Amino acid sequence: MNALDGIRVVDLTHAISGPTCTNALMQMGADIVKVEPPRTGDGFRHYTEHAGESLMSVPFASINAGKRSIALDLKQDEARAVLWQLIEQADILVENYRPGVLARLGFPVDALHRRNPRLVIVSITGFGQTGPLADWGAYDHIAQAMSGIAMLNAVDGEPRKLGLPIIDSFTGYVAVIGVMAALRRRDVTGVGEHVDVAMLDSALKLANQTVAIHSYTGHTPGGTGNKGFRLVATSEFYPTADGWIALGANHQTQVEALLRVLGQEHMIGDPAFIDHAARVAHYDFVKAWLTDQLAQWQTKELEARLTQARVPAAMIRNVGQIVAHPHLSQRGSLDAVTLPGHDRPLTVMGAGFSTDPVATPVVPKLGGDTDTILTELGHAGDHIAALRAQGAVA
Repeated sequence: MNALDGIRVVDLTHAISGPTCTNALMQMGADIVKVEPPRTGDGFRHYTEHAGESLMSVPFASINAGKRSIALDLKQDEARAVLWQLIEQADILVENYRPGVLARLGFPVDALHRRNPRLVIVSITGFGQTGPLADWGAYDHIAQAMSGIAMLNAVDGEPRKLGLPIIDSFTGYVAVIGVMAALRRRDVTGVGEHVDVAMLDSALKLANQTVAIHSYTGHTPGGTGNKGFRLVATSEFYPTADGWIALGANHQTQVEALLRVLGQEHMIGDPAFIDHAARVAHYDFVKAWLTDQLAQWQTKELEARLTQARVPAAMIRNVGQIVAHPHLSQRGSLDAVTLPGHDRPLTVMGAGFSTDPVATPVVPKLGGDTDTILTELGHAGDHIAALRAQGAVA
């Protein structure tokens, strides 16, 4: 049994943050009905510059497999009537329009709760439903810029974004936490609620330690580059003879084990290595010394010896190298989904935690489930044909 078996979700989301939330709900067993505009669908379907085919980009596929798609033109009364039917039978509605758009479409939150008091409504936006920034639009790199994360990642004073839409994705998972909390309260009270999730809040949640540091010191934390959080050179990235290695020797026992692996036990008593404070004070010396030492090693041999000695360390890999690692397959971390028009399964990440697997998900074609969903709602075949003829559904 999956955690969310029997839970139906109306998915009014697009792009990354909202679909990431509903993707996670699908992986826990929920039935996701994705509502898309006819002809164009979710705009993320068109991101084929990364990979994929028309209306079926691989980025879209990675977070929408396993959902069902119904194409509704919400500018038409007949299509809005269908959406009301879906909402009345749903447990959760997730949307990531700008504030006010859902109401302008004819679905204000108070009306949603009048029609379905048990409904959990999740709204995901750049800056939230309230506050002076509420009307601002946002993409992932905008949230990275606004939150200070781009400056925390700065190189020589130049802000740098992280190379993946981390705020979009993390916001989706924050929304999942909100969903689960709201469902738990609904189990007790019988009443749903409106969960307000903002990308800016989520970004600052990721940066929570730096927020607290600023509060305590009054200073703005700067970028640390490739240093670990303890700010010592024994916990950093280094070039090797054939690649790169990440070291994580933060504690004295780890540092001493590192020096033994390197065959440099005599350095254990060196003033620069004697304790953590010394390693902070002698950062430049320790980094230069380690740079010279590590450049003499082959990366895989060094990784093996350090991890055997219980020193946290890892060869710096690219995505292709890590997804091919047997660790992921043996843990069941990867999922395979069916991509229509593609001759082999598409590899995506699973739920990220141990859970009962769902059946092999299929990436939905735009409106591919319209007839099935309408039939489930009680619409006869001739009425479905009439709705399609007038363009209300597709």
